[in-house]
Amino acid sequence: MKSIKRKRRLIGRKSILDRIRFMYRLNVINEDEQKVVMGLRISHLIIWLVLLAIALLGAIAGISIFRRTPSQTGTQEQQQMTRTSIVEQALKLDSLEQELHLQDQYVQAIQKIISGNVKLDTVYSVDSLTKVQSRQLMDATDRENEFAERYEKEERFNISNQSVADNNLSQLSMFRPTAGLILEHFNNIERHYGVDIAASPNQNVVAMMDGTVMFADYTAGMGYTVCIVHPGQIISLYKHCESILKQAGDKVSQGESIALVGRGTDDLLKGSHLHFELWYQGQPLDPEKYILFQ
Repeated sequence: MKSIKRKRRLIGRKSILDRIRFMYRLNVINEDEQKVVMGLRISHLIIWLVLLAIALLGAIAGISIFRRTPSQTGTQEQQQMTRTSIVEQALKLDSLEQELHLQDQYVQAIQKIISGNVKLDTVYSVDSLTKVQSRQLMDATDRENEFAERYEKEERFNISNQSVADNNLSQLSMFRPTAGLILEHFNNIERHYGVDIAASPNQNVVAMMDGTVMFADYTAGMGYTVCIVHPGQIISLYKHCESILKQAGDKVSQGESIALVGRGTDDLLKGSHLHFELWYQGQPLDPEKYILFQ
């Protein structure tokens, strides 16, 4: 009896591998007809392999979806970079607008200088780069107001008392615009902001320094006129020319021909001559102090 039980135990004891590989048959039976509709042979090993394959496919699909979806951190960094770029562009636009405004004022000031339409009492503020600060004054008495009014009337047409820091100009080398004698000198009071140089008709007119031609065209009151902007807020004007050899925007070198002296056929002109003006920081200067004409 014991031997029979031992044999049964030995037969029932199978290895784990044998149990995994042991095949089961799964049948689907139609109850009405009592027929096997579908049969399937399956084992534990096959089930585990199928589950493992499904898990691997799910993991691969999840990783692929995660990589294609942008992370929230990356989106925030991109938004921050976009905001920074917008702020930088706005600052650049504001700076550019201010520069254009100053440049427009500077061009308007030069046009006034060329046409000679400069108000003597405001010549200090002609330069667009000069910043004029407004000052709040206390209420003045009648005596103070009378004194201020009298002083303004006396000094209104005197622009020579307005100091100009032109010490650096004396160190610059400036060519005379043309050879000849001075017919009329610089005079602030009479609004003669330059010198008249007697010269032969069609004589060369040269640039006194390196610079850029700002204006070169015919004007009703001054004939052909050339305006050159030099480094350091220096402007030179050459008026009453017969013809011009340059145009606006041209770069000129010191001593380069830019125009020809006029013939002086107009009754208002004193023979053939060149009217030459020198401006610094929006104020007219006496060219004879800086250029040797003889």
